[in-house]
Amino acid sequence: MKKYLIIITILNLWIFSSFAYAQDIHFSKFFSAPLILNPANTTNYHGNWSLISNYRAQGTKTEYSYITSTVAFDFLVYINKERAGLGFIWINDKSSDNSMSVNKMFISSAYFIKISHKSYLHMGLQAGYVNKRIDYSGITFPDQFDMSIGYFNPDISTEEIMKNASLSYLDLNWGLIWSYKTPEFTSEIGMSMFHYNKPNESFSSIDYQLNPRYVFHMFTEKAFLNNYFIKPKLIYVNQNKASELLIGFDTGLLFFDSKISKNIYIGAFFRGGLNRNPDAFIVKTGFNYKNFDFTISYDIEIPGYEFYSYTKNAFELSISYKRPETNIKNKTIPCTVF
Repeated sequence: MKKYLIIITILNLWIFSSFAYAQDIHFSKFFSAPLILNPANTTNYHGNWSLISNYRAQGTKTEYSYITSTVAFDFLVYINKERAGLGFIWINDKSSDNSMSVNKMFISSAYFIKISHKSYLHMGLQAGYVNKRIDYSGITFPDQFDMSIGYFNPDISTEEIMKNASLSYLDLNWGLIWSYKTPEFTSEIGMSMFHYNKPNESFSSIDYQLNPRYVFHMFTEKAFLNNYFIKPKLIYVNQNKASELLIGFDTGLLFFDSKISKNIYIGAFFRGGLNRNPDAFIVKTGFNYKNFDFTISYDIEIPGYEFYSYTKNAFELSISYKRPETNIKNKTIPCTVF
């Protein structure tokens, strides 16, 4: 009964949380950055611990690209014989021309409640420190537009008042995942909320609250014909009246008897929104080598949409290592038989 009261309480927290919306860092290979997708993904795998690194470069010009790098580490623990996990995340994000840099460090945790023999509820929490720095030397403002030359002139004085070149704040996130697993079929549905505490984020004298980011995600994985699989995926993000929808699938081969590789696959996704047509086509491929997983993807702009050279297209690389689980679940004491 206590477990179900916990479930009901958290679901009510989700339903009655007030909606607010702003864009945030994200990955096209969203399931390759599980702790950034949902705190409840902490140790959501078979293994003792994992180390994951992600890299995203968005834009065609190196000096004006948006670069995002992450490193995440999590490990398995048990609380009252129930599965749980702890993790740490570091995120670095550099904006165009390096005018702004962001560093985030989070502690992530999750607790798993067994609902039935085949299904679990995962509950996750994150707390972290965020620091943002801005370089005003490479930034111009509207009152610095020089009519005589037809572009912005940084030598013209500005009346814009910037209070700080750096800001820091505490950031809180939480998430839920329901999972159902059998040998032939796996399904997960999750939802998460980032910036739950609505931190103040402003470099000027005007206060600005960073509104929450809401994420809904799901996937199903079905094995067929012995060693083939297909894995449809979906993610929907809403923040500050901006929405993003990614939908697609992975498909590939499973190698059950191999000690070198467990799988190899390819994937295809479309990115758009509920109120707009798809604006990018995403292709990806990946494979497993022993306990390592490698994935690369590329965002291709769809013709007909206008993009700045520093925002169109994107390349992503993900590398992860999972330590196989070595915990002994059933202990026996050998004895002499007469």
